[in-house]
Amino acid sequence: MSVSQNLPNLAFGYSVPRLLKMLAAGVFLTLLCAAIAFNWLNIKTLTAFQITASYVGLAVCGFATLRVLWRLVSSRQPVLFITRVGLRDTRIADDTISWKSVRDISDWRYRSQIIVVLKLDPLVADRFEVGLLKRIISMMNNAVGAEGVLVNPGGLTIDGETLLETCKQYWKAGRLASTARPAAQPEPVH
Repeated sequence: MSVSQNLPNLAFGYSVPRLLKMLAAGVFLTLLCAAIAFNWLNIKTLTAFQITASYVGLAVCGFATLRVLWRLVSSRQPVLFITRVGLRDTRIADDTISWKSVRDISDWRYRSQIIVVLKLDPLVADRFEVGLLKRIISMMNNAVGAEGVLVNPGGLTIDGETLLETCKQYWKAGRLASTARPAAQPEPVH
């Protein structure tokens, strides 16, 4: 029995306490941007740039808050699956990313958050960049040094460090299983 056969299939869903924290932060930031944009505090020294920036912040924070609220209300199923065959993140695509197509696994750190970066074979990577929005997000990720498919544990029941170590463990086991195939048995002679 190989190492990869001992690994269980894992599934991770959204964490309600984490989503509630994200929702609270989103509501706070949305209200703060709205207070500045609509000048609810009657501040006389606001510049046009500050007002414009607050409108942009209101739109971005409002959208993000609505997205977190939607996830909190609607998502009761797991969204991240890690198996001996590969990884599937339904937030990215419905396809499974085979461990054989993963060239490297690294982390990208933003403040205290760890995001797993999967460096894929170029032909496989193109399948995950379909659509204008995904291409724009991919270009922004590349600009900050996160080249590959990002698996964000934000809001999930698993933290970034554990996700990184789990992915590396399954990736190594998948690579070992694919290279340690038994030699072909000769056909019996009659």
